[in-house]
Amino acid sequence: MKRLEPLWWLLFGAGGFVGAVLLPALYFMVAVGFPLGWFGDPVETFLRMRTLFANPVGQLVLVVGIALPFWHSAHHLRHFVIELGFPHSDRLVGSLLYALAGVGTLVTVGVVGAL
Repeated sequence: MKRLEPLWWLLFGAGGFVGAVLLPALYFMVAVGFPLGWFGDPVETFLRMRTLFANPVGQLVLVVGIALPFWHSAHHLRHFVIELGFPHSDRLVGSLLYALAGVGTLVTVGVVGAL
């Protein structure tokens, strides 16, 4: 687990960036902009988004935007458990949380690939 620590911190940082900067903008666009028609006709906007996410590059962006916060959360929760005073359970908890993040990533890839 210690040998892979730089990888976990990389995923933590990237997931934090996506979760703090990109997702709020996306949520605002989807929850406020689209219903109010700020981006044009809703049907045309939907078709443009559908075309964007049918493209492999668009699918990659979607997977990264959904999956990286999983890894951020897993790493954050792992260190939260350590800070609670359970450092001896780091290997078990870390393995479980990173496995859940991996499963979430695989499910995301499967769902986005089915678009």
